[in-house]
Amino acid sequence: MSYSFRSGHKLTALGLTLMAVVAANCARAQDVKQWAGACVACHPRSSVATSSVNPIIWGQNAGYVYLQLRDFKAATRASESDAAMHALTRTMTDAQMLSIAQYVAAQPWPALQDKTAAGSDSLYSRGALLVAYGDCGACHFNNLQGYSVNPRIRGQTSSYLTTTINEFRSGKRGNSPGMADLLRAYSEDDVKALVAYLSRAD
Repeated sequence: MSYSFRSGHKLTALGLTLMAVVAANCARAQDVKQWAGACVACHPRSSVATSSVNPIIWGQNAGYVYLQLRDFKAATRASESDAAMHALTRTMTDAQMLSIAQYVAAQPWPALQDKTAAGSDSLYSRGALLVAYGDCGACHFNNLQGYSVNPRIRGQTSSYLTTTINEFRSGKRGNSPGMADLLRAYSEDDVKALVAYLSRAD
């Protein structure tokens, strides 16, 4: 096999280019870990309290996380509970938001610290019926674990679910009009039943 200085030069240039690409990807990965590291203060990675009004984000669907970050930045998701996220996302670029969403989605879904076991009490059973009759699975797919831009709602904290559902019902959260319209049809007792089921479902 013949070998020339020119071909060796090309291989060296290609190698340097590949090394630069790998180094850039590694640096970006480190950046993403640092950006996402700020999330842990409000969104624990493990043993999450059911009383937490902050949602579980680790293991959430990437498309949904990205859209929420975008909506926080644009203030189209602008309820009272979102003030901290407005400030946090103000200077984020689109590429940063997408990288964070992908990183967050790749993490395992944490267990709830004080989760009550799924049972057959009347509130839980009523919630299961409401989820079935409301056809929640049509949008939240995959045993209510969501897909793409549709969020996982199964196993979320009860406090977050209660806050979010009520913000949709009152119009305080306006970045999903379809959800707001649907949830306005539910009573306060219905909301309690939905939360009891969704937060405790295995």
